Amino acid sequence: MQSICPKCGQPTEQGLCLQCTQDATKLFQCPDQVEIVLCSICGARQIKGKWQIPDERSIEELASQAAVNSLWFHKDFAKPDIGLNLKKVGATRYLAEIEITGSFEGQEIAEHCDIPVRIKLVACDRCSRMAGKYFESTVQVRGNKTRDMTQKEIDLCKSIARSMADAGYRGGDQLSFIQEMKEVKGGLDIILGSTQLGRHMARAIYERFGGKFLETCKLVGKKNNRDVFRSTLLIRFPRLKKGDLVTFRGSIFEVTGYDAKMTSITSLREGRKSSLSEENAEVVEILGNKADAIKATVVAADTDVLEILDPETFKTGLAPRPKDLTVGPGAEVTVVRTVDGFIVLE
Repeated sequence: MQSICPKCGQPTEQGLCLQCTQDATKLFQCPDQVEIVLCSICGARQIKGKWQIPDERSIEELASQAAVNSLWFHKDFAKPDIGLNLKKVGATRYLAEIEITGSFEGQEIAEHCDIPVRIKLVACDRCSRMAGKYFESTVQVRGNKTRDMTQKEIDLCKSIARSMADAGYRGGDQLSFIQEMKEVKGGLDIILGSTQLGRHMARAIYERFGGKFLETCKLVGKKNNRDVFRSTLLIRFPRLKKGDLVTFRGSIFEVTGYDAKMTSITSLREGRKSSLSEENAEVVEILGNKADAIKATVVAADTDVLEILDPETFKTGLAPRPKDLTVGPGAEVTVVRTVDGFIVLE
């Protein structure tokens, strides 16, 4: 016996008929408005109260995606297909015309809705703080009493700073920015938006160049009933820098790096590795640096010594021969000129 739909009186298998079931069921829902919050300076987007780094999508693409994402569908609405036509209706307003097709309990459904999309332009936390000259830490990089920083060292520190600030920002730290970077007498000042970034950056520079590392903090006020500090992180470079050639215990060594308070060195002749204490590093004789190496021609060679032709004066000089270097007269080698002659590198 066929049942009667209690709502419309039409024949049905049981309960409400298909049309009344569809009319009584909310199959999808469109919001009254969608708002997209963008930084007017850098293009970052705020999602659920958090700023996300900007991507390559245009405002129109963001508006379209936001409108689609705002739609809600009943769990039994099968295979929904969404068509969208975006119209600009103001300087910061769009209208998303939505066409929706799908099926519900075997019946094909086609519906339409319009979603206003508003673009709200503000300054993100990062840009507003940068504009307000906000900073939490200063990394001071300096030479020492015997030498200033070289321009190459300054440029490398700048490169390290930019790379770390960018990596921190892309990792989600809105305060990972360089407020200012300036060369000063004796070195470089890097003013940063984050104390955490300052500590990581100072540690990276210290591990790269060695020397001494000191952090001090200053109370500058309160925020949300908590003390606010600014930190100053000083890295003072050691007397010896990477690539320096020094004499130690009768042999010539190359400075290769730093390990805590020790300077790592490698013998040029035997390749033997050793270390210099802080005290020894302050007094060993510096003969030159690998950065000043030039090409020269071998005039004569024996087991322990090479005779080198100076490419500038065309005079010859003697140099110790590295243990595993196989060269003969006429070969070209890399050398460093010193007041006592040449040092052969390779």
